[in-house]
Amino acid sequence: MSNNLIEIDSETSRIRAALVNSGRHTFSEAEEKLAASRLSITLEDKAACTPAGQAAFLTATVTGARCFGAVTVHGCLDQPLLFPLPITAKSLLEAAVIFGAQGTNTLAPNRRVLIGSGVELRDRWSVQAFWNGWMAGVTPGRKPVPVGRSDCALAGVGAGALAVGQAFLAEQGDLRAGRTEQSLSLWAPELGDQGQTGPCSHQVYLPTELWLVGLGNLGQAYLWSLTLLPYGRPEDLVLFFQDDQRIGKENWGTSVLVRRGRYGVLKTRIAEEWATARGFQIRRIDRRLDMRLFRSDSEPGIALAGLDSMPARRLLGGRGFEYVVDAGLGATVTDYQKFRINVFDSAENPADHFQGTDDQGAQLAQELMQLPAYQELARGRGDGGCGAAILAESSVAVPFVSALAGALAVTQAIRIASGQAHHLAIAGDSGDVRSTRATLGPIPKRITVPNTMATTSDLI
Repeated sequence: MSNNLIEIDSETSRIRAALVNSGRHTFSEAEEKLAASRLSITLEDKAACTPAGQAAFLTATVTGARCFGAVTVHGCLDQPLLFPLPITAKSLLEAAVIFGAQGTNTLAPNRRVLIGSGVELRDRWSVQAFWNGWMAGVTPGRKPVPVGRSDCALAGVGAGALAVGQAFLAEQGDLRAGRTEQSLSLWAPELGDQGQTGPCSHQVYLPTELWLVGLGNLGQAYLWSLTLLPYGRPEDLVLFFQDDQRIGKENWGTSVLVRRGRYGVLKTRIAEEWATARGFQIRRIDRRLDMRLFRSDSEPGIALAGLDSMPARRLLGGRGFEYVVDAGLGATVTDYQKFRINVFDSAENPADHFQGTDDQGAQLAQELMQLPAYQELARGRGDGGCGAAILAESSVAVPFVSALAGALAVTQAIRIASGQAHHLAIAGDSGDVRSTRATLGPIPKRITVPNTMATTSDLI
């Protein structure tokens, strides 16, 4: 095994960490396992003509391509795109290839994801993605669930992400993966799998001003979901992008908008190019969030935050935002599937909420350095263990968890723009969303953020 397979900045370093940090694989073994893994995604005919079905297929493709060595796509792929995606593709197949799929071939896949119902079953492991309004779910392929109302693209994002998550778990040897039906309402996660299908597309308002803080895996997941929303006039949406970091090789495996081989570019630039091509208005802030930043009354009042560190998240308060939607993900091999979303209004300070909460990175890195894989790497590199230590400090991150959390966070922004009560907190595990817990806040007295009515073209 050549040394380039264990480079610290390799494209799959974050995904590979999920295998290595379990203690069952060396870096070389993890790389070989990832390279050999194959995922097949099949899109059913009726689902291919719906917003939710296309969103599920595209989300499964773009996240699956970053978690498996090869992704092939099958089914009704000659359908034109229902979404004005900022890519050159006209059909679902062309889009899938751009997002990392290799088209169809005869190689037997390790895992199969079925998008929609009515897909022909074969004698292999499979999981079905299904939806109904704002409900997103997965079920064993041999126990299909009828697809319901298909007007909500965000439910498709959630279903596609959940299906890839189950396939990834199965590939890592989890015998429970893909064996049970589970679902979650993005609109009412506090109700569990009995949640509401939610309002139809013409019954909600979309925010027209948002401030995205952090353009890594979560920030790009927010933008992915925003791209699929039915803005009748996309130029009505004004997005502020704030980040000071550049794209590295390791970001390809976790961030859905990163193109393979395009590294060293500012994350805000990647987001700007994507959003501008979609027709949105953009403002870039190429610096870190700090105590000197204050929002003016003419700037977006809702912040969608995707920050890694607790000190940065504490700074979100006192910046003048009317609402802060803050998402956090697990970072270790035992909790990387977990997510938590907190929504703060202007009367609440994230610094108070996160007081006494510290990052666990240093402690985790020390524990990982005791694993045989890290000790072997430290001996082999001859750098005194520096390379292994840097790898140990890198958190586990997988794009399907970010995609699910992003859809939930954007739903909160839609609830706020629609004058609905937002959820104070949502916590769950993408491996089993039946464990999701959420707390609904009070109904606001009035809408305080700019909004626009969603179009009636059923694209939500």
